[in-house]
Amino acid sequence: MKNTAQKIVLRPCELLTYIEFLRKHLIKMGLTYGFNDDRTIQASQELDYFIYEYQRVTA
Repeated sequence: MKNTAQKIVLRPCELLTYIEFLRKHLIKMGLTYGFNDDRTIQASQELDYFIYEYQRVTA
């Protein structure tokens, strides 16, 4: 079987909920592992991506 990626589309209100979840997760990661840890940086980049997507779909 072929492995195909599916694009998940979220409504703006769902994006905001997910952004809030990611924000809390980022804070937890920073406090647990430090702000320069690779896991914290990856969580920050993921949050940045979804904030950008939210801004793009609501512009």
